[in-house]
Amino acid sequence: MEVSQGASHVYGIDRHTLCLAAVAGNPARSRFVLGTLGINEPSEIHLVDFDSDENTLSSLVYTHSCGVRALAAVPWNAAHLVVVNNGSLAPASRLVELVELPDAPEGPLAGQGAAEPGVRVVAALECTDLQMPHSAACHPTAPRVAVAAAGGVQIWDVAAAAATPTHAIHAARHAMADVQAVAWHPTAPAQLSTADGSCVRSWDTRADPRNAQTLAIEHAHGGTARALDYNPTLPYVLASGGDDGAVRLWDARAPASPLMQIANHTHWVYSLAFNPNHDQLVLSAGADGLVNLESVVSVSSAHVVAGLEHRLSDAELQADRESDAAGSLADESEPAVDGLVAQYDDHETSVYAAAWSPADPWVFASLSFDGRLVINTVPLEEKYKILL
Repeated sequence: MEVSQGASHVYGIDRHTLCLAAVAGNPARSRFVLGTLGINEPSEIHLVDFDSDENTLSSLVYTHSCGVRALAAVPWNAAHLVVVNNGSLAPASRLVELVELPDAPEGPLAGQGAAEPGVRVVAALECTDLQMPHSAACHPTAPRVAVAAAGGVQIWDVAAAAATPTHAIHAARHAMADVQAVAWHPTAPAQLSTADGSCVRSWDTRADPRNAQTLAIEHAHGGTARALDYNPTLPYVLASGGDDGAVRLWDARAPASPLMQIANHTHWVYSLAFNPNHDQLVLSAGADGLVNLESVVSVSSAHVVAGLEHRLSDAELQADRESDAAGSLADESEPAVDGLVAQYDDHETSVYAAAWSPADPWVFASLSFDGRLVINTVPLEEKYKILL
């Protein structure tokens, strides 16, 4: 069901949920997908649309034979998902699958909770060397999938209806703890980062497996590191979140100490996401039931651009100001600064995932364990600070 609470829009279901992803492929629609654990009820996958013009939600519901522990939207095919199934319900041969949502329209969805047939399994991603898969990530530009698990990380190349394992990072070989999270380098299909124990590591899969590790931040967090994301514009900047409630930003070129530390959560941080269009905005979500929208402008591409502008001559700067059609509005807006932009407390239980809309850079969604999906937007004041 949908409930509107001021600027928030809530899609609530009577299911337990851990995973949420934004669905790319349609630049006109803010579309998200979530999966249910299927512990005491049938497992489902919900495709949810948010229409920002009408401020309405619509959805399609697909049945799924195994509970969903994690999922990742496939950038190269909007109808496909990589699903990590609940290990207590799925046989070993079906722990990770590439599935298709049949008949998912590019336009508006049929209605509120309209029922669809079950998902179609396109390919099984066999992971015989892994135990207890935790999460999955698809590379944004290359057809590659990585799955993090207790035994390490498995990587596949995905083409058409086939998935070919190409690389494995074995936890035992590198003295790693259970791998909780994995994130792909946004522009390099052979590079990725992982979080295990309190450690954040980076890898180059082109190298010999014994020498593939390119970075190790041994004590990135005081407790388990559970969330990772790359800055999409400055890919040497990596964000991590952990059990100490902290979000830390790292420069992979000089990782001895964090670029920035953010401490606005009081419990574990489960999810992190840079805004794909405005990398000075970062979402974090955690076990305290909060979703935080942070400004990290001083370590973003906006700061790099500002530094270049300072090198322009006075005449060039004056010409730029005169050509700015929104100059009068810019004078009224304060520049963006580092800090907490907004804190959203729409959830009553742990928030396991947060994701930005691929269609609207100011829209994002969050999902809590009790099946509550909440759509929110960046405050107008912050939006103007960024744009003007």
